Amino acid sequence: MRKATIIGLALVAGLMLSCGAADAHGTGWRQSGMKAVALEFMYSTGEMMSYREAKVYSPEDDRFAAQTGRTDGKGRFAFVPDVPGTWRVVVRDEEGHQCTAELDITPEFLGGSEGALPVSEAGGSDIFVRALLGVSIIFNIALLVHRRRH
Repeated sequence: MRKATIIGLALVAGLMLSCGAADAHGTGWRQSGMKAVALEFMYSTGEMMSYREAKVYSPEDDRFAAQTGRTDGKGRFAFVPDVPGTWRVVVRDEEGHQCTAELDITPEFLGGSEGALPVSEAGGSDIFVRALLGVSIIFNIALLVHRRRH
């Protein structure tokens, strides 16, 4: 029985190594070359609207927010427009105060990349993750076979 187990594990390992790359979803990041719009929101007293709800509405659909989030501790909020037109950013607090910013984004703003940082791909550990997954599968199969025998 031990010989059959070793042959089975070798067969599984051989099949796994001969398979093409699987396109499982992983993670990664890259720096965008697109221009962002950064705004600061404040009350009439000069106090910043810190950690307040923010919603961005695209010119393509102003009924549903294209982006939602919160301002930071200094009342700042940023977004990246992707179509020209009038974008609307609405910041609200829990007491009913609201500030609306309307920005006309031109095609030139979207097309130009002056001042933008170059796009760079992040390095990934894809091969390491796949190798670790393969070793884990082999180990788990061996453990399963071992437990069945005892």
